Amino acid sequence: MTNELRIGIVGFDTSHVPAFTKLLNDPSDPFHVPGGKVVCGYPSYSPDLEASYSRVEGFKKEMVEKWGVELLSSVEEVVERVDAVLLESVDGRRHLQEVRPIIEAGKPVFIDKPLAANYREAAEIIRLAEEKGCPLFSSSSLRFDANIVAIKKDPEMGQVNACDAFGPATLDPTNPGLFWYGVHGVEILYTFMGVGCQSVQCFSTDKYDVVVGMWPEGRVGTMRGTRCGAHEYGATVFGDQVRQTLYSREVPLYSQLLKEIIAFFKGGPIPVSHEETLEIMAFMQAALVSAEEKRPVRLEEVR
Repeated sequence: MTNELRIGIVGFDTSHVPAFTKLLNDPSDPFHVPGGKVVCGYPSYSPDLEASYSRVEGFKKEMVEKWGVELLSSVEEVVERVDAVLLESVDGRRHLQEVRPIIEAGKPVFIDKPLAANYREAAEIIRLAEEKGCPLFSSSSLRFDANIVAIKKDPEMGQVNACDAFGPATLDPTNPGLFWYGVHGVEILYTFMGVGCQSVQCFSTDKYDVVVGMWPEGRVGTMRGTRCGAHEYGATVFGDQVRQTLYSREVPLYSQLLKEIIAFFKGGPIPVSHEETLEIMAFMQAALVSAEEKRPVRLEEVR
């Protein structure tokens, strides 16, 4: 690969597409992330999802007219032109189908949240990537927020015994439960608690989801997803110290995420392990079952 990667984007139906492109392609941006340039893309979208079909034309126009990105007619065409791919489709249902040609070509790929719209398809994506040896990872940008990272790296915290994370959790039937937007809060929770959750119970109303996860050694993690009132992202973390934080408004989330993506595309270590990503998917699937059946659900039930 050359020093500046040629990057392709699949899916033009999220605001991440122009936002990521500006940070990568505009050296004058104060938070510019060097090392790669978006050169082409396949503007796929979901005709049955308003958040997708209602926005795709506007984002296509901006990508072409402002950033000079070439529009192509398939994922396969994108893969042929680039060194790495950002799979940005807002609809997790499309991810398994759209990532197949990328994995087959062995091109490094970042899949924006959620990895998939259910655990089964998420597990299949990871299986295919590992089978083909394709570099792949998925994450919410909230995991790399400057304030959250500062707590994560604080040596005075010691072992995290509990975490109360929170974030918006609007709903859409196409990507049910936390898979649509609640994934951000779950990623914050896992940033501090790590893998090992054994069971979850979800208490759900029209205004909130509260998911309680049980980890070994009596550790407890909760995620509150909001659908009314003020919407913020953050956490209270309990260890040798207690730390509370909201996400940073001074350092853009996307620039922090893109630094991780570019380093990964250039051969760096995976920022979030497949094990952790799959457990996050299982956590959200178990929460969905728990809300429907009104009982605690072990993660092993949905794996």
